[in-house]
Amino acid sequence: MLHVLNGDSLASSFPASIPGEIAIVREALVDGPVNAQSVEELWLIREKYLSHNYPEAAQENYFTKVVSEFEKIMTVSSETKVYLWFEHDLFCQVNLWFVVNLLNKRKGPIYLVTPTTDLIEGFGGMNVLKLEQAYRDAKLLTANERHILNDMWDLYQRQDISEAITLSKQVSPELPFLYPAVAAWKESIPNGNNPGKPKAALKEIAAELGTDDFGKIFRAFHIKHAIYGYGDLQVKRLWEELGREKLDK
Repeated sequence: MLHVLNGDSLASSFPASIPGEIAIVREALVDGPVNAQSVEELWLIREKYLSHNYPEAAQENYFTKVVSEFEKIMTVSSETKVYLWFEHDLFCQVNLWFVVNLLNKRKGPIYLVTPTTDLIEGFGGMNVLKLEQAYRDAKLLTANERHILNDMWDLYQRQDISEAITLSKQVSPELPFLYPAVAAWKESIPNGNNPGKPKAALKEIAAELGTDDFGKIFRAFHIKHAIYGYGDLQVKRLWEELGREKLDK
């Protein structure tokens, strides 16, 4: 049994009572370039982007800390049950699409575990008993659902938002969480004078609160726009970009 956990936060609270090995997804594929012809090329693209945009990430070896965990997923046997622990926000969904892509040729069973809380709390709002129940309630993904999630990664890599919107609407009965995440992706894309909803929202929040205090702005963004699921590092980068854009004008 292999549990694929989206991030170290969930790993730190993961119940020891749930059997199986753990692989931690330590990526934020929603942030930065992902278009590559192979997974090996993707590693290089991501390592370069993250080390440049997040200097603190450069202090830890990407291949040791991140790729090694993905290799656990890529090498899991077909006899092993795989449980994917992912939330419904865009951040988590993009990572989920990639993980399903890594498992694309694998024939064994894949289960999806999702939180019973809202977007704001996610797995973080669940105690041990609730996490254990979520594991027991895991959804066995059908071949078609796996195919759809795999296709979503392909569409995300190609930034084909139009087809992603169409597909996510079509499969709402089976995977109802897809469309809201894809709609958030669409709204995040800059267009003309529109910087994309996340940046626009940060400007609005700063104006509403009357402050440049990033901590306060991030907390408000996290609550009002939980569908993005951005961590403080992603939001801080957007906030700093807004500051530089303001100076350039």
